[in-house]
Amino acid sequence: MNTQHVTPIHPGEVLQDELEELDISPALLAEHINVPLAVIADICDGHQDIDAAIALKLSRALGASPQFWLNLQNNWELSQIDESIYRDIKPVVAA
Repeated sequence: MNTQHVTPIHPGEVLQDELEELDISPALLAEHINVPLAVIADICDGHQDIDAAIALKLSRALGASPQFWLNLQNNWELSQIDESIYRDIKPVVAA
């Protein structure tokens, strides 16, 4: 297994950086993609995940693909797991 070490960041940090770069407020984005401001604020604060629907909306509004946002989310979630508790799980071998 290729274990390339990358430190994932919460996708909310990427979203916040993107909004700052584009000089767009979270409120303006929330209104534009028809979601409550609390959703965007919570994502930017790292308190809410990006699901498929939000990823598609962000994609349409900001130009990145939905897969980009979902990959950020998946990488973040995987980085938060303590893999040591799963070490006793061995590969399943076909009989």
